[in-house]
Amino acid sequence: MNSEIITIGTELLVGNILNTNAKYLSEELTTLGFNISKHTTIDDNAYNLETAFKDALLKNDLIILTGGLGPTKDDLTKETVAKALCKNLIEDTQAREKINAYFQAKQIEITPNNYKQSLVIEGSTIFYNNKGTAPGMAIKYNNKYIILLPGPPKELITMFEKDVKKYLLQLTNQIILSKDIHLFGIEEAKVDQILSDILSNANPYIGIYSKTGEITIRIAAYASHKDTCEHLINNILDIIKTRLNEFIYGIDISSMQNALVKTAIKSNKKIAVAESCTGGLIASEIVSISGSSNCFNCGIVCYSNEMKEQILGVEKETLSQFSAVSPQVAKQMAQGVRKIAKADIGISTTGIAGPTSQDDNKPVGLVYVGISTSKNTSVYKLLLSNGQPNERQKIRKISALFAMNEARKAILNN
Repeated sequence: MNSEIITIGTELLVGNILNTNAKYLSEELTTLGFNISKHTTIDDNAYNLETAFKDALLKNDLIILTGGLGPTKDDLTKETVAKALCKNLIEDTQAREKINAYFQAKQIEITPNNYKQSLVIEGSTIFYNNKGTAPGMAIKYNNKYIILLPGPPKELITMFEKDVKKYLLQLTNQIILSKDIHLFGIEEAKVDQILSDILSNANPYIGIYSKTGEITIRIAAYASHKDTCEHLINNILDIIKTRLNEFIYGIDISSMQNALVKTAIKSNKKIAVAESCTGGLIASEIVSISGSSNCFNCGIVCYSNEMKEQILGVEKETLSQFSAVSPQVAKQMAQGVRKIAKADIGISTTGIAGPTSQDDNKPVGLVYVGISTSKNTSVYKLLLSNGQPNERQKIRKISALFAMNEARKAILNN
């Protein structure tokens, strides 16, 4: 089925808000076997929206519109679509009740214009909003399907996962299964090159998605039987494992920190972290995972040399001779925090996240990561700057990912 995604909002056109909804919906629709023919972004103008919608309706089997379902005067999506389809807007009692309940739970006085959100297009399938107030809806029109979704990403994603995906699966009469393979330590272009001979597959579909420091490969198969889907996926999965196994940190796992926590709990290992340049990011990522209290003993942020000495036991002579950003200090930090916390794995980071460095021999992006176990302590040197502005957060993020991945591997190897 040919599909078009229309995102509505002047704030998207002028760049105030990043259009993450289009990206999310494209990935999900492709996984479900829909062909994306076009992305369109429209300002909050009824004429422009009606023109774009009618054009999309002529050329596509499925049109998904996001945004413009709220209570204000410039929220015109359902009004415009209803007019184009010659349909009326009617009040949905359950939507009105949910709006009342939402405001009562937040102890906020409701204004009358909020009830505008309880109006829906007659004959539509309603998707109730568990994260906000505006319901979504789907309309079948002359063998075409139109879906309206709220603009806020958390509302859209929750609604899509809960209701819309099921609705779309009914249109295809197919079973859709997918697996996500998570990689670290390899560039997207290299993955594309290694898998180039299988990336043109239609079924299963293979998509490569990148974010800071990580790559996700999604394998999605559709068929009339679950066993057929699993067979299609496993054939491709075996190929990917053979070619990229050293970079895979998990399959169908949400994040690197999740992989680390699950590995540590399964192995009954305790983790402790000493951070300088990452400033508590590793500890924060670990404790964001439910159950991390079963493996995480301690997190210490030691930015100053004095605290590295007094708390972690880094030798003053080591700091004087080699400086805080050195493999020697990273080693002693990892060993120190492991001993203090009586942990099995000690993790340390020390480096220069920028934006500038006062030492020409220690450039921005130079980071040392220490991993200490009862058997040995390893230190890794990272050079993470590409010479671009505003790299500080990227350097911290990749350093944290690298440290967690090496800790995960150390647990598996000990």
